[in-house]
Amino acid sequence: MPPADLSSLQPSREISPHDTMVHSGPEDYLALGRRALENVRMAARLCDKPHFPRILDLPCGHGRVLRWLRAQYDYADITACDLERTGVDFCAQTFGARGVYSQPDLRDVRFDTEFDLLWCGSLLTHLPFAQWDTILDCFERWTADCGVIVLSVQSRFFATLLARGREDLCRNIQIPRLLAQFNRDGHAYEPYFEALNGEYGISVVTPEVLLRWLGRRPNLLVRAYMEQAWGIQDVVILYKRPGLLAPPVA
Repeated sequence: MPPADLSSLQPSREISPHDTMVHSGPEDYLALGRRALENVRMAARLCDKPHFPRILDLPCGHGRVLRWLRAQYDYADITACDLERTGVDFCAQTFGARGVYSQPDLRDVRFDTEFDLLWCGSLLTHLPFAQWDTILDCFERWTADCGVIVLSVQSRFFATLLARGREDLCRNIQIPRLLAQFNRDGHAYEPYFEALNGEYGISVVTPEVLLRWLGRRPNLLVRAYMEQAWGIQDVVILYKRPGLLAPPVA
């Protein structure tokens, strides 16, 4: 598909002083947000969804992607959700989003609506694979029938960068142990050294393991899996269609 023409969009360029994602300057920061919207636009075409009246951005951070969602879907009721409350407050005040503070256990988060689009950039990438089922349970429950979930993961490209010496991507984990487990099991997780409970770090998964895991979800169609589609992360597009597929045979 040709790339989306976003030349007419004028997203807000206001960046929160608390935003820690502006690593290489505001232009790269804005470009990565734009790339997220390009993936959302592709998801809209693949799922035949020209409009997204209700959108959830989780984790929203300080609006790196949400500013682009607001520019594209100016009519939408957008919910910004994150553990970092300054980010939620900034998105609410700056982009007119509905702010909801997240919880360490997503099962404790409550929304008063279902969503037509759920964008999840860089959440599964930091959590152990054993927690992913619980997270996707929540995503599936929060998404309306015929709604779309777009999420990012880290896989072969990210692991390749680490194997070739890109320690600047995550100096604060045991990189050799992560790569050894990834090569052995097809998925791996290493906590950040500073993560006291060990439940926040770097997670990687092969496409084969990921698609096998998603294959246990009969209500979610895998519309696309794209490697290196959002910066150094891969992107998955899911379309919720309950009852279309038979449950997997035990």
